[in-house]
Amino acid sequence: MENACSAQPCIRWFQRFIWIGIIINMVFAVPALLWPDYLNGYFGLPAQAVYPWLQNAGMLLVGVSLFYAPAGVCAERYPVYAWLCVLSRLIAVVFWIYLIQTSGYPDAFRPLLYSDGAMFLILGGLLYAGMPREQRPWPLMRAGLRGLWRCACHCLCGRCRKAALVVALVLGFVGFETWLNLFREVPQPPMQSNVDHFKYAAIGLGPDARIPLYVFSVLPQVCAQRMPRMGTGWQTFGFIYEGGHDLPIGLAKRQIGYPSVEPNCALCHTGQYRKSADDVPVPVPTAPAALLDLESFQWFLYGCAGDPDFKNKVMDAIEQHYDLGPIEKLFYRFLIVPATQQAFLKQEKQYAWQKLRPLQGPGRTDTFNPTKIVIFGFPDDSTIGTVDLPQIWNQKPRESLYLHWDGNNNDIHERNYAAAMAVGATPQSVLPAEFTRVTDWLLTHQPPKWPFGGLDQVRVARGRTLWAQNCAGCHDFGKAATGQVTVGLDELGTDPYRVNSFTVGLVDKFHAFKKPPFDFGAYRKTQSYSNTPTDGIWLRAPYLHNGSVPTLWDLLQPPDKRPKTFYRGSSVFDARNVGFSTAGPEAKGGGYFKFDTRLPGNHNSGHEYGIHLSDGEKWDLIEYMKTL
Repeated sequence: MENACSAQPCIRWFQRFIWIGIIINMVFAVPALLWPDYLNGYFGLPAQAVYPWLQNAGMLLVGVSLFYAPAGVCAERYPVYAWLCVLSRLIAVVFWIYLIQTSGYPDAFRPLLYSDGAMFLILGGLLYAGMPREQRPWPLMRAGLRGLWRCACHCLCGRCRKAALVVALVLGFVGFETWLNLFREVPQPPMQSNVDHFKYAAIGLGPDARIPLYVFSVLPQVCAQRMPRMGTGWQTFGFIYEGGHDLPIGLAKRQIGYPSVEPNCALCHTGQYRKSADDVPVPVPTAPAALLDLESFQWFLYGCAGDPDFKNKVMDAIEQHYDLGPIEKLFYRFLIVPATQQAFLKQEKQYAWQKLRPLQGPGRTDTFNPTKIVIFGFPDDSTIGTVDLPQIWNQKPRESLYLHWDGNNNDIHERNYAAAMAVGATPQSVLPAEFTRVTDWLLTHQPPKWPFGGLDQVRVARGRTLWAQNCAGCHDFGKAATGQVTVGLDELGTDPYRVNSFTVGLVDKFHAFKKPPFDFGAYRKTQSYSNTPTDGIWLRAPYLHNGSVPTLWDLLQPPDKRPKTFYRGSSVFDARNVGFSTAGPEAKGGGYFKFDTRLPGNHNSGHEYGIHLSDGEKWDLIEYMKTL
């Protein structure tokens, strides 16, 4: 590998280290190209770093190494190559420092920083010592700038002027159209009311969490045969529309280049109810989204993207509904739609673990396995973390309580940002002012009052006494045990899967992830579930952390008397038993998803409080709970 073109010892050693550097590059590049999953796991990076970016990095590193070769053969003959090799190591050092500070994975990038830093110092020192003065950086830069100036003057003179002008205009046009169609950010108009801001304003998700608006709008038409059941567009998946809006509650319109939609807090935290199957549903912002079938929606998107003719079908539908300009069509056909398809297929791989667990069904989601597997890159540990989507009203008295179902965090700001991160927000993408407006409003927004009237005040009074005797100590604000984990699973008896899914390893990852405004130092591992405040409990059915008990009446029965199976997915409210209708699809307004409490993670055991009361006392207690 040495070359006889120079007898200078420093240059010979420089050339040797160039080849050593190429070998080091290949040690990283070859696994990145051929075994990216292994390399990703070795560095402890999240799963989304694998495809295609890690392989792309390996390919680029091979290309860079090829450009190192002339400097390794004869540095004095190729001084510019030689100094560019040194500069590339310095650029790498700056890049690794940036990633250490911002990525949330500092330990993964420190070895790379040390390697490139050492190579920069060694190569730079040897080359500076061995090169003649006129081939050191400043003389070479001055000579290069003079040559560039002469070239520019030549291009702007005589016959070259027109060609240079044409090239400049073409490049300017391409650059402008690229900025216009892919990168130009149009500020979202401010919402007049806080509730509209909650329902329709963007909080700032990353590009992987956004769907082009035109693609989103035509998918129910393009993939009609993949809709899981008969329905009207996105309402099939439990999305809630209200008059005057072309998007459902919980989807915000945002334009960065092209118009797109991204979910916000309201998607998972807006419920609805109706008195009968013939009534118009009443949306309730901040209530649990008991109808939203997120998992079904996800796999609908993935199934659509798996169609080999996805691009052409989507483009045909878009052109039927939208008047695109000729340049805009090119961007959609060759960049935006293909990128959307690849994003869906990438997510399908990331969420393949869902297929190994019972279906979540409407109103439920797995809260921390996406964080473990997709964001932090944990291997699938087969745990099940499926829970009911919670309400998020009245957050002020919850500020210092240990919440999430297992009481793993008592910092409301961390809980808020962790929830945003789980749906796709990143430290770079989140819009702090927009997000803070939402979270500030949630502090004081109150739960809805019982809307059905007819409360028996005598029963309410008797129920209040029973509540104080049996329930208030764990569920009333201001009580020492409320918002705390005070009862072990052996005594509580509820399904343990959610507790077990939140691991010590995940706590460690959260603690190490310090990337403002994301800083998760308050997370802890618990061994049971938290005593949850019960304000607005009437609209939080089904009950228990996993939504395995359909009504308050069922919750007050011994576990063996609770329904083993029932249907979810109805917005018709059962005002007597307090919960949603459990009738099946054969009933008007009935549910469509058969919930089986015998499946892992779905057990309806435990919380055997109040089961000893007489039936009359249970009805009294329920009457009072309607007022909470």
